[in-house]
Amino acid sequence: MAGSLSFLRPTPGSLVLFAVLAFICVGGAIQSYAFIDDFPGAPKPPLYDLLKPLEIWPSWVFLAAPVHLLGSLLGLRWLLKYFPSLGGVSAPVASLAYAYVVSCWAVYSWSRWARYGKYGRYTPLVGVALTSVLYLPRASLPVVAALEVDPLGYAVRTVSGFALLTVVFAVYAVSIYGLHKALGTALRSHLMGDQRFGKAREGARRPRPL
Repeated sequence: MAGSLSFLRPTPGSLVLFAVLAFICVGGAIQSYAFIDDFPGAPKPPLYDLLKPLEIWPSWVFLAAPVHLLGSLLGLRWLLKYFPSLGGVSAPVASLAYAYVVSCWAVYSWSRWARYGKYGRYTPLVGVALTSVLYLPRASLPVVAALEVDPLGYAVRTVSGFALLTVVFAVYAVSIYGLHKALGTALRSHLMGDQRFGKAREGARRPRPL
């Protein structure tokens, strides 16, 4: 069991990636205050105004979607009231724990399988491609003109959102590739073990020469 969880040991790469994902989690949770800022008695989270020009919340939604879905399915959302608060919102404790596991697994998958695979080395480009599908229409000048927004502010939100969401999608692409390789390795090991066990039983059944 301990060996199967060895990927959770922190490395410089996983800590750097976790720092980025933690920023997405905390920043996304803080920006979720925008949905309740008109509620009476809801205090503004710290750094809310500082992070407002950036687009962090969508990346947090995609990153923490498995945690939120699992929590809803298991009926665990009541635990949020026990989490520390960031002003009017709860601290993303579960998201941070999940982000650490994902960052460790992504770095482990990249180091062990993806970077050496024929196609695995290109898995981060999946993140770029998926994010481009969402953001390229927004980056077009006609859209900016139609929205009649501040071009500089729009550019900052678009670039920050594109960069952070690319990281999230790339992490998931590498992680899924690593999961595929790990399951394949485990399956082959299991089948080889069954074959060795079968040969051993067959050898035991053979009559020994007198």
